[in-house]
Amino acid sequence: MAISCSCDFDGGIWGVGNLRDVTCRTPRKCSACNKQISIGDCIYMQSMFDYDDMKTASPVFVCEECGDMALNIIDLGYCFSFSKSVRQQWLDYLHNTQPNNPAVSTRRT
Repeated sequence: MAISCSCDFDGGIWGVGNLRDVTCRTPRKCSACNKQISIGDCIYMQSMFDYDDMKTASPVFVCEECGDMALNIIDLGYCFSFSKSVRQQWLDYLHNTQPNNPAVSTRRT
C-alpha cells in the first residue's frame, strides 16, 4: 500500500500546508494522473518544500478528482505521494480496509 500512517521527514520534497482549490488559468496536466486540465477547470494546488535544500519547491497541481481523493486520504490521517496515482493509492486503502467495497473491483493490480 502506497499510503502510510506517518510521513518520515528524512529529506526530500514534501507538501506543506493544506490543498487549496483554485481555478486553472493555464492549460496543464494533473501531476498525479496526467489528465489534461483546461483553463477554467477547478483544480487543487499543493505548496511544496524541499527539505534537502531548505527552500520552497514548485507547487503541485492536481485535477479535481485527484484532489478530492487526496483530501479523503488526509482526513483519514494517512500520508500519500503525488508522484503516484492518487486514485490507485485510494483504491489500495479501500482494498486493505474495506475489501467488499464495490470500488475495489475497479482496482488495477
